[in-house]
Amino acid sequence: MTQAAQISQIETRDPALRVVLLGASNLSLSFSNVIATTRALFAQPIDFRVAMGFGRSYGQESKFFGKKFPGILESDLWRALECAPRVQTVAIVADVGNDIAYEVPVDRVVEWVRETLDRLAAHDAKIALNNVPLEVLHSVGAIRYRVMKTLLFPRSRLTRTDMRERTDALSANLDELARERKIPVFSGEFSWYGLDPLHPRRRARGAIWQRLLAALASQETRPLWSAPARDDARRLRALHAEFWSREIAREGASAPMARLADGSTVALY
Repeated sequence: MTQAAQISQIETRDPALRVVLLGASNLSLSFSNVIATTRALFAQPIDFRVAMGFGRSYGQESKFFGKKFPGILESDLWRALECAPRVQTVAIVADVGNDIAYEVPVDRVVEWVRETLDRLAAHDAKIALNNVPLEVLHSVGAIRYRVMKTLLFPRSRLTRTDMRERTDALSANLDELARERKIPVFSGEFSWYGLDPLHPRRRARGAIWQRLLAALASQETRPLWSAPARDDARRLRALHAEFWSREIAREGASAPMARLADGSTVALY
């Protein structure tokens, strides 16, 4: 079979599995590797639908160093899912803690998470939930807290005590929500983090995604990331760059999309 025929055959395969990834900076930092690991784990073409972005909120518009994002619940992702063919779907709901730093009341954040789970359940999605790393956040002293808040959430008026109380309440609510919905929930381990209490060290960055994905696949995964193919990695970097370079809050804006060598597609919202 010629190379052109092989490419044609790959590109006409319709994915029978959809993976919805929702998150903020942790998902964005691990984007290419999360895609590669998911493909290796499920071993079939996948329709990836991704709503992410540094500092992204679940329920309101957010900005991060001049980049503007609609809330995940306000994104075009949901309209796209309604129009897409119904297939087996799995989903990860991650990076929920940003909204606490935006001074959104805990009850409201939990409402947003609940609505997100409801929307995914409407597509019969099997869901895994990422909770906040409480042990790590509790270890943050006054000086480190002030520096992190100034750099990442300069408009926040929350004191370290306020933040701790709210993250404690959010974590308890997320655990309860997971029990209520009978969905797996995981949070980061203390040993994965360094001075930055929000993002694991590079060598540990994939660990939480491994656990979340393994729960969705109902099987164990290898402890190391699967490296993306070189051509696919270039496609994903270009896709991510396009995502970052455009204003995605426009109503009706088409989603950046890439097609990978195995027939998987990746769309960003």
